[in-house]
Amino acid sequence: MPTKIKNTRILEFNEKIIVKAITSILKERGFENPKVDLEKGRVETDYIVEGNYRTKVEAEVKRTGRNEGEVTLSVVTEQRSSSGWKPKNIMEQDQYNKFFEEIEMQAYHELAKGE
Repeated sequence: MPTKIKNTRILEFNEKIIVKAITSILKERGFENPKVDLEKGRVETDYIVEGNYRTKVEAEVKRTGRNEGEVTLSVVTEQRSSSGWKPKNIMEQDQYNKFFEEIEMQAYHELAKGE
């Protein structure tokens, strides 16, 4: 079984704003009711199934400064086979970069809304 691929980036927002941004993006992408644990800085989705694939997202946010957080993303995709679900790495670095850019833009929207 391959190792889960994780991608990390530092964003200049507090962890609460980052978690809200990630949750909002996941809902927009069709992940209903992401599980949010603000105390642990975690957001996790259930799998969504599309054809022979299923995907879930896990994110962890750690405070690194007053208004700065380290975000670790993992997009887990599995492909259906005759023997069950097999891990399939389909996210490339460019796609992770785009995801982080979306989080950053959404974080600005969340800031504009206020807490």
